Amino acid sequence: MTGMVLCSSAALVLFLAIAQKPAHAQNIPPCRLDNSMVTLVADTIERAASAYRENGKEFLFDSVVVNKPAPPDRRALVVNIIKDANAGDLTPQGCARGAAKKDEPLDHLSVRGGCVVVAVERMEMRCSSSAVVLFGDVGTRSGRANPALLYVLAHELAHLYQRRLGEYSGRAERLDLAKSRPDKLKELQAACDPVSTKREEEADAMAVKVLETLLAKPPYREPLYSQQGSLYWNIDQLALASDAWTKAMSEREFISRPDVHKSFMPTEFPTPAKVVESNARRFVCDVLTRTHGSIYYPGRSTTHPPLEQRLRRMAESLQPTAQALPNDSNQRQFKSIARLQSQLSPLFTHMYRETGVYMEAVQSRVCTIVNSPTSPVCK
Repeated sequence: MTGMVLCSSAALVLFLAIAQKPAHAQNIPPCRLDNSMVTLVADTIERAASAYRENGKEFLFDSVVVNKPAPPDRRALVVNIIKDANAGDLTPQGCARGAAKKDEPLDHLSVRGGCVVVAVERMEMRCSSSAVVLFGDVGTRSGRANPALLYVLAHELAHLYQRRLGEYSGRAERLDLAKSRPDKLKELQAACDPVSTKREEEADAMAVKVLETLLAKPPYREPLYSQQGSLYWNIDQLALASDAWTKAMSEREFISRPDVHKSFMPTEFPTPAKVVESNARRFVCDVLTRTHGSIYYPGRSTTHPPLEQRLRRMAESLQPTAQALPNDSNQRQFKSIARLQSQLSPLFTHMYRETGVYMEAVQSRVCTIVNSPTSPVCK
């Protein structure tokens, strides 16, 4: 249990998002395109698109074109897989002189949000090649596919249905404690604005429907486990990929991974209401009374909902489906492994869900406190 708390806590550490210039206005040198994962990305998008159609969505495009121009006579989704490059290490042609170095700023072509829709009318998406490697990793298991890449790309397709731009990322807000108390209070109030989060939550909900449609089928079906165990295993894979991406992003663009305020770190599940209240007030009062340094916290109106809320929705949406599937682990090869997995994965899923529940509860109480007609009282 302690190990899972640490794992979930690690997922709570969100990375800083850096503003990205409009990528659709830029030409991409061929040397910056990674062609090693063209088939993987194209196949995953095709599967996600078929699931959207199965769920009653209209056809958005007739073909997927990866790392090539769109054909002039067809409705095509263009996807470019971009190699990261440091801003100060480029040739005159825009090519990287070497592999991107840790702790040095990336250039304007590098994709900072994993994958991002950069144009809606002519349908263009861009992905970081390092993100595709991470989210698409299946080790040495041939014939398998990682549900994390499916989830990320399905989320971006949802933005096309919404006809808006977006990116897969979460971030921690930095609050300068040297500001005046009124300014800090206004900043906390602004972070509670739910408008920018609502559309992202809708996109996540659409992506989860894709997962519900596809994860029980090949290539996401894990034959080692029962049907139920396989779906729980996919939930675990999603959680591990989200945590790995957060850690990977902490090493980019001279960003040391920020520790969010301790009030956002759960210590018990389920967390009593009085503890949620106490932690929320401690965070608000630390912000308002401290005058030196800075505090990081997961704001509600960031580009995307925090990873914990994503995991909660995935766990909540997929768990009923998993529970309804057959659990014949005693009849499969490697019975002891399959049986252990069928016993542990529901516990892990519960942890993912409860972490998200805690995050939303604390954020909700923080927003109630800072938007109260009376100023917060701090002792």
